[in-house]
Amino acid sequence: MSKAQSIIEQFYQEEQARLSDEATFSPLDMSISSADMALISTIAKRFNKDRSLLAREALSQALLDMFSALDPVERKMLAKESDELASSIAAEIAEDQGLSNLEVSGANWVAQDKNCVKAERKAEKEREKAKPQQIAQQQSPETQAPQTDSTIESTQQAEEIEAEPMEDDVTNEFDASVEATVESEPAESIFA
Repeated sequence: MSKAQSIIEQFYQEEQARLSDEATFSPLDMSISSADMALISTIAKRFNKDRSLLAREALSQALLDMFSALDPVERKMLAKESDELASSIAAEIAEDQGLSNLEVSGANWVAQDKNCVKAERKAEKEREKAKPQQIAQQQSPETQAPQTDSTIESTQQAEEIEAEPMEDDVTNEFDASVEATVESEPAESIFA
């Protein structure tokens, strides 16, 4: 087979995969707000995407987020039920298309549940690691001795005493500086 023939063969395979993918999508008739539609249209135009494809991707992501927010027990139950329903729908589509089997594209909800459980366990471990650090940070101000009113008053009084020199100290310092000045100056006569 030449390179040109292999390219055409690849095109056929891509077309078959696209048709198969499209066959697994179920139509959904829904109305959305004009503001939401405007945003979808604007984003689709900006990135040269099909509006319905962009809306489908946005809805798919929103469903993943909603699914992960479910209660873990309920999430597990709904995941199993959703996967069974998806297989049933795929079997119906395959029968309508005359195919023996049809792979369902999209999320495998049981696998998504397992991913959610892993993420929850990881987050719990990180919270457990962070607990000792938070406790240490909370305890550091508390480890200082609690101050009573009497200790606060005595501390304030001591600070005031240190801040203001006593009058006797000031007088003694002044007298000492005057004596030093008098002793260092030669005695002069007023009559000279």
